[in-house]
Amino acid sequence: MLKPTSDRGRVEYALQTERDGINFYEHASRHIAHKLARAAFTMLAREEERHVDTIKSLARFLDGKGKPIDLDPTDPGSLNTTIHTIYSAASPEDLDGSMNAAEAYAEAIEIETRVIDLYGQCAKECDTDEAKHLFDVLRREEAEHLKLLEDMRGYLIDPEQWFVDRKTILREDG
Repeated sequence: MLKPTSDRGRVEYALQTERDGINFYEHASRHIAHKLARAAFTMLAREEERHVDTIKSLARFLDGKGKPIDLDPTDPGSLNTTIHTIYSAASPEDLDGSMNAAEAYAEAIEIETRVIDLYGQCAKECDTDEAKHLFDVLRREEAEHLKLLEDMRGYLIDPEQWFVDRKTILREDG
């Protein structure tokens, strides 16, 4: 797709980007045997669905069919709370396991990194304050997703080191 040159074009591009993310996360959640990874990808698909709804609100506003969107970035603390619930939400259901969890995390990290860059660029180029604010908020939320994915990939690859790192962090924080 060509680089969008208007806020409306950026909105359409962002909608497709979020839908692609939903498709990836839903596919991963159906084809990964690792229950924790499956639960994380399910949660991320829901986050991307929320982004689609928010972007659609901006589209309606830009088309003159709605009020300015009222955006509050997701509190990183609320995402951390969600992270803790991933463990309890992890279903023991056996799936085909045709997708490797570590590879899926690596692909998701690449996707989120590209989306963060895209939304940062969109924010710089926006014509309206509402669109600029939306892309700034989405970029920050996608950065939180990236942190989650990197953290969970670290746990998957080397759980012992993951716990050692957590103990070090806890000792440094007091």
